[in-house]
Order: sequence, then C-alpha cells, then structure tokens
Amino acid sequence: MKKSNCVLLAGAGAARRLRDEGLGQEQFSTLVGASGGPKWLVISQLDRVLMGEFFRDRAAPIATLGSSIGSFRNMCYAMDEPLGALERLEYGYINQTYASGKPTPAEITDTAGDILTNVLGEDGARQVAENPVWHSHFVTVRGRGPLASERRALLAPSLFASALANAVSRSSLSAFWDRVVFHSGSAPGVQFSSLHTTNTPLTPDNVRAAVLASGSIPLVMAGVPTPQGAPAGNYRDGGITDYHFDLRFQHPQGLALYPHFFPYMVPGWFDKSLTWRWVRGGAMQNTLLVAPAPGFVAGLPYGKIPDRNDFYKLSNDERLKYWNTVVDMSKRVAEDFFEIWQTGTIADHLIEVGADDIPHKLPRVAAA
Repeated sequence: MKKSNCVLLAGAGAARRLRDEGLGQEQFSTLVGASGGPKWLVISQLDRVLMGEFFRDRAAPIATLGSSIGSFRNMCYAMDEPLGALERLEYGYINQTYASGKPTPAEITDTAGDILTNVLGEDGARQVAENPVWHSHFVTVRGRGPLASERRALLAPSLFASALANAVSRSSLSAFWDRVVFHSGSAPGVQFSSLHTTNTPLTPDNVRAAVLASGSIPLVMAGVPTPQGAPAGNYRDGGITDYHFDLRFQHPQGLALYPHFFPYMVPGWFDKSLTWRWVRGGAMQNTLLVAPAPGFVAGLPYGKIPDRNDFYKLSNDERLKYWNTVVDMSKRVAEDFFEIWQTGTIADHLIEVGADDIPHKLPRVAAA
C-alpha cells in the first residue's frame, strides 16, 4: 500500500462506524473549520474535492462551524457556486499586498474586507444567511472592558492578562471575552457548554461583518464594531476562544468531518504552548479529522505549511511563489482523500485515537 499524503484520524465511535459502513457524505452532520490564517492553503484543494465531489449532491441539512479562516472557508460552502467562491477567496488571499513592510491594522482590515466583498458579490450574503442545506456558524469574540479598545496601550496588556488567566483556567476567558456565534436558520445547530456564549442570527446584512470579525486578530487587525443584530461591542477573532475547537460542543446527530492543516487540535489561541490542554481522543468520539501527512508537509518548500510570518520573513515575490506552490502540491492530499473515498479503503488508512491520546503523538501519525 502506498504511503498516503493525508492522515485520517477518528475517535472510537467514528472509527467503528466508518469501518462498518465505509466513508460517505451522508454520515456527516457537521463540518468544522479551524483558525490558522495562511495555513488553510494546504487544504484548499481538499476543500475543492469536498465541495465539488464529496458533498456535491448534499440534500440533508449540515451544520458548519468555523472561526477565523475557518469561517471564511465555510462561508464559501454555503454559497450557490462554492467552488467559484473558494477560488476567489484563494486568489484574493494569496495576492494581498501592502505598500509598506508594516501595514497598519486598518490597512489589513480594509484588505480583508475587500476580499470578502469580492467573494460574496452582490447576492452571496443572502445565499449564506438563507441556505437551506448549509447551516453556517461563525464564531467571534466580543472584548470586555479594555479589550474592546483599539488603543494598543490598553489592548496589549489586557491581552496578556487574559492569556495569563487562561493558563490557570480556560474557563477564566469568560471574564475577558464573550463568545458570540452568528448562525443561519431559526436556531443554532451547534451549542457550546463552555464559556459565556451568545447566539445571534445571520442575516444578509451582517454576514460580511460576522465573517470579517471572526478573523480580526487583535493588534494585527482592527475589531469590527457591532454587526447588525448583535449585542453592542467590538468584535474580534473567534480563534481566541476557539482556535481549533475543543470538540466538546453539541452538534446535530451524526459524525463531524474536520478537514484540518494539522493532525492535532489546540482548543484556544492562548493554548498553543499549553500542550497538556490539547484535544485528546475522548473529545473526538464522533469526529473524523483529515490532515496533510507529516511526510507531505516535510516535502513542502521550507519544510512547513504557510503562516503569517511569511509576510515578514519573505519578499512578496518569494511568498507568492511559495504559497502558490503549496496550493499546487496540496492536490496530492486532495487526490489521496478522493481515492480512499472512491475505492472504499478507509479501513486501511484510518487511525483510531484512544480516549487519552493526543493525536500527533501517535506513532502511526508521526510516521505518515
């Protein structure tokens, strides 16, 4: 059996069902999209296969849950022509340029807003808000007290304070941030039991603002003031509370499909270095995660997945060449997933994650 360019990780319940039934789109009730900025480029081709092939004839409702770039991607799934929307997002994201080497938060926010406007076109926001099949959930946070400020002198130390509090207890984030989930449909299909959460309906008038807010990284971008219909405040990147999600949310009955850039999950933005808090297999009970194999990533230019540091460490021409090469190479990941699906060989490739396992530490993952 050839070495695959993707890894498929599943919790116990998902693994049992996939081995018994094989892999089919009807098994999934939820699609999850993580924060991660340019990292998404390594799975943009996988998104194309999911949109254009795997879910092509989807008729039953499915909930999508995303933060930051996961919201941008999932927004495309809910549009009438998702592949065209994704291609516009990919092109705009890759080709964003700035006159100065250090663009201001306002400049970056304006550019992101322009990308969104181009992706949505004249009717895209209505399509997302009213889609009867793809039920969107875009996660944002609303800063409390000085975290609502755009003044760096107030915002930076307050961010540091929330990070310190989070290191002691993840539940302490509710003292600093409110999670606000913008959802389509009459009621949210995804419910959180952790942290203070407010649910706000999506409308054609707030889709753009909600998605923009979901990716508005503090200090890097400006916050988004009060999207229509939401509680008053300044809205920012949902990755602060839900970077890769801790997966302990309630979702419609069925499995969750998680196309991800990494074979592991970090719950919140401040948890990146807190490896003891990374998601374990017990939370993946009903989840199938699909990610590029470590061996594939090692063969990428610079031996890594794109990230925001590329804007600062590479010239514009170097970055464009690198990012476009990654997108082209990532066809291998998408093609291998497609082959596994079409040949019915998922049982041969599936890695079951034990209740106490952190996925990326599994020997089979490391060797993939």
